[in-house]
Amino acid sequence: MLVIVSVLPAALVGVLLAYANYLLQRESVEQQTALMVRAIQSDLDNELAAIESALKTLATAPELADGNLRGFYLRASNALQSGVVLNYILSDREGRQVLNTLLPFGAVLPDNRTPPQLRRVFDERVAVLTDVFIGPTTQRHIIAMGVPVVVKGEVAYSLNIGLTPERINAIIARHTLPDGWLVAVLDSSYTIAGRSRDSDRFVGQAAGGTLVARIREQRSGFLESVTKDHIPVFTAFSTSTRWAWTVVAAAPKSELHRGLMVQLAQVLLGLAAALALGLWMAHRAAAKVLNSVRQLNDAAIALGRGEDITLPGLELQEAQAVGTAMLQAADAMRKVKFYAQHDALTELPNRLLFDELAQRSLAGARRRGGEVAVLALDLDGFKQVNDTQGHSVGDAVLKIVAQRIGQTIRASDVAARIGGDEFLVLLSEVSTSEALHTADRLVGALAMPYPGVDVPLGASIGVALFPRHGEDVKALMLAADRALYSAKAAGKGRAVLA
Repeated sequence: MLVIVSVLPAALVGVLLAYANYLLQRESVEQQTALMVRAIQSDLDNELAAIESALKTLATAPELADGNLRGFYLRASNALQSGVVLNYILSDREGRQVLNTLLPFGAVLPDNRTPPQLRRVFDERVAVLTDVFIGPTTQRHIIAMGVPVVVKGEVAYSLNIGLTPERINAIIARHTLPDGWLVAVLDSSYTIAGRSRDSDRFVGQAAGGTLVARIREQRSGFLESVTKDHIPVFTAFSTSTRWAWTVVAAAPKSELHRGLMVQLAQVLLGLAAALALGLWMAHRAAAKVLNSVRQLNDAAIALGRGEDITLPGLELQEAQAVGTAMLQAADAMRKVKFYAQHDALTELPNRLLFDELAQRSLAGARRRGGEVAVLALDLDGFKQVNDTQGHSVGDAVLKIVAQRIGQTIRASDVAARIGGDEFLVLLSEVSTSEALHTADRLVGALAMPYPGVDVPLGASIGVALFPRHGEDVKALMLAADRALYSAKAAGKGRAVLA
């Protein structure tokens, strides 16, 4: 009876320890999959935002306004050299193709109409991202994005690009997945648009019914499900508010269950070898477990609130591993938050953060009756650097440009990179003369030689002021862009007021 009384509590503590560790590991898997989903979704949103920005810029090409379709075909073909998109298509209101860079100019175009979703480009004048469909020219799965081409105040065409699932897969591949993990991207109709494993097999298929039902109920969450290749998994998902696309990350349940079984076996073997010390060992183990669980629970609550966490030394290896994972998760969350609002190369604010800061500045200017300036800046000769000396040299130039802009403007001003060699600068509490003076100083600073760069570089700048040229951020940016085009047309290397 003494042996039984000694062994049973120790056995119970051992089983509870294994189960508690299982729950902690499952919570860690849930957090890791959620973080993975958010990181990939942020990358996907940033990639699509950059493509949308470039597409909107191309939609303002003067050849379209002049009806010079051959000239625009050449411009669009040259834009394909970046390798980001598959092709450019210009379609009319009826969905008929007007030109397609996959085919020679003037060639007979497919009779198939563009996806019905692109009709919104004409009806609502918004950028549209379609679901996965079979391209009439490529006869393979493809995704299209379309933006309106406005000529004389009317939407004359939809300018579309084609994206392949391989592009989605490349975004997923930027993230290192643990062994056995699976990541998939679903379009707004819950069709698989990209997959980290067996993409050719599953792209174009509908996602599992259990997962789809949960996504329809909530924009993000966690559930247990089965993959298309019949593997039971823990699944996290999150749906983009911009494009209604969903990123799904799945961790296999087998690894977690196998770990639980191994731990239970180890507990039983250890108890069989230490009957005499069972009760004492149980008491010590319980104290360690409770202390570790309490500390990890406090850290998990803090992590859930988005706070920084610190963990004291934990006595259990398993708890220490979970604690280390929590610290890594907290660091990953900080990085995700930072890069959601900043450009990864220059670490300048991105378009989203710039818009937020600009709106705050305009609100303050309205209250005080002050002026705010928006500068649209584009490098002159930058494409030649990339073409002749490579993108690594181009990236180094962009970093130097960001440094020179920061050294030229005031600490209270804001500089942002919105894509490629395009930058925006926000000047608060300035007059027209002060804004032009700052713009001229930027032109001079950016025309200075760049180490290791053989191509002469410079900058053209368009300047727009609130409230003179617009009452909101969008209007000011459009005015600054038009002034930038005027600066380019006037010979580059100068600042022009809207």
